[in-house]
Formats: sequence, C-alpha cells, structure tokens
Amino acid sequence: MRSASIAETQPRNRDFWWVVRRLLLYIGLALISLTVFALFFTVTIRLGITKEVQYWFDAGWIGFLVYTGLLFWITVRESRRRWSHWSFWLAIGAVLAIHCFAFVAILRVFPDWRVIWFWPVTVVEAGAFGGVLAWHFPEKHRKAKNRAV
Repeated sequence: MRSASIAETQPRNRDFWWVVRRLLLYIGLALISLTVFALFFTVTIRLGITKEVQYWFDAGWIGFLVYTGLLFWITVRESRRRWSHWSFWLAIGAVLAIHCFAFVAILRVFPDWRVIWFWPVTVVEAGAFGGVLAWHFPEKHRKAKNRAV
C-alpha cells in the first residue's frame, strides 16, 4: 500500500459554490455566537447580576479566555491529520472540559491570579495535550524496506 505524497494531498481546485458555502458557514457561526452572547447579557441584566458578571471579567478571566483560545487553536491546528476522526474531537472536548473546570475552580479560589501566570501553565498544558493526543492517535510509520538493486 502506497502512502500519498504531499503533492497528492494538496486541496483540489475550489469552485465558486464551494466558496459561497464556506462563507455562509462562517456567517452562520458568527450569527450563532452573537446570539449566544446577546442571550447571556440579556439574562444577566434581566436577573440583575451585572456586578457578578463584571467580577468574572477581571484580568484573570480575560487571561483564561485568551490563553484557552490560544492553547486549543494551536492544538487543533497542529492536529489537522486527525480531524477526520470523531474520537479526536471527543478527546479535544474532554481535555477542554477538564481544562475549563480546573481553571474556573482556580480563579474562584484565587481571584488575584495574574495573567502572566497563565503562560507557564499553558506551556505545560500544551505538552500534556500533545502527549495525550500522540498516545491516543499514534503516527503510523512505514518501515523502509531494504531493496536489492
């Protein structure tokens, strides 16, 4: 069985309708995101819990959002060959949930958590995530065959 070369795995020519569908997908995702944020802020204002919500958006929470987004964007981007496996997305979701539960607990116990403290933790987590993904989705290497010429 022959593996595909890099030239054979390049994306095919994309036609006009592919671009239109992709743009509609992105617009739909943006509208869904805006709807979720609007509902969140409407509920918080309606329930009168704006002071608590303002507390959530202190520097620690902003750092949590930024570093979480960065960590998972890099992890998913570097795992492009695994995207076709549904179990990859399940693993990413599980790791994201564990990450979020841990940091929500940390930020509630230590409200003065500094943004810069996310950097070393994110570096360690990136290594751990890479290790977990490499363990669950090992690379399949072909052994070179010795050929007599």
